[in-house]
Amino acid sequence: MHAVGQVVPGRTCVSEGECNMAESEGLKEQRKHKRFSLKEWVSGFCRNTLFGVGTLVDISRGGVAFQYFQPAGDDMDYLQGSIELDLFKTEPSRNVIGIDGNVVYDTTAPWEVGVLGKYQLRRCGVEFGELSIEQSSELDSFIKDFAHEGS
Repeated sequence: MHAVGQVVPGRTCVSEGECNMAESEGLKEQRKHKRFSLKEWVSGFCRNTLFGVGTLVDISRGGVAFQYFQPAGDDMDYLQGSIELDLFKTEPSRNVIGIDGNVVYDTTAPWEVGVLGKYQLRRCGVEFGELSIEQSSELDSFIKDFAHEGS
């Protein structure tokens, strides 16, 4: 049983009854591509926004989810619309450069840190646009080398 406000695949619980109904209906995964979690620390860089570098959470042939920090209470627009991503791992050096994508969601993650000021963790999902043959090949190698089958 889920609490009110908790995210259930495909919806946010408005009431306990709605979540129970959603669970009993057996929500079906709607992604076209299998998603993989990462074996190790892999980063992403968003070229056309101010957030800079984030950490990849999971990846598929169709998109990626990553986390990044933003100053808490910052009125800056969250990630939205079209973006261009670079995915990279420094040791061993491997990258996929200039992937066009569209932000599917950008939401606050339940964690806040205050080492040098207050920062809020955010999680963003991006659906990849059309990949070039070279990008597609690089992405396949990237997934093979740094990901394992995930949720």
